[in-house]
Amino acid sequence: MADKRLVRLDSHHAAQVLGELASRVGSIPRGMDLVVVRALNRAVTATRDEVSRAIRAEYAVPARDVKNTMYVRKATRAYKVAILYAMGKMSIPLIRWGARQTKKGVTVLIRKGGGRKRVVSKDGQKLPGVFVAKGEVYARQTARRTPIRRLYGPSFLAYFGKPEVLAAQQARAEDVFRNRVIAEANYLLSKELTA
Repeated sequence: MADKRLVRLDSHHAAQVLGELASRVGSIPRGMDLVVVRALNRAVTATRDEVSRAIRAEYAVPARDVKNTMYVRKATRAYKVAILYAMGKMSIPLIRWGARQTKKGVTVLIRKGGGRKRVVSKDGQKLPGVFVAKGEVYARQTARRTPIRRLYGPSFLAYFGKPEVLAAQQARAEDVFRNRVIAEANYLLSKELTA
């Protein structure tokens, strides 16, 4: 189990981004708080969806498995910080990688466009027998029937361990935040005018 912060957004640029709208929004009771919190939460959830798409563009993994490993800590009026975490097991069961039983063993599809690969070793050790049973992929430890162990695939979140990828995602999240702050301010002001 591991927790890894992928993206962190806070409110320190909101007043600069809003410019002249800041004074108009500030005149509404709790207006600035409302605008900033909404913008932070919308930006971090949009970033989660974009991270999921980026992972699925690279790896042949189902969307639900990607989203199950991510957690959004939403901003509140008291704590104006929104964070996207990668939580839990960083690898998922091998069956989710499209495992298929063949005459020669089990094949999986890890990277999109990479072709199917036969599972023959784990952590550098040759596996004497790999098979699919009860909806999971198992491997024998020795040439004997038992013991067996359940196999897991590679960590697709390792892709986000690269500093340049994390920096690009953070920059993209900040761009989304800037756009959302202006949109939320305009929405709040239009609601105030019609009330």
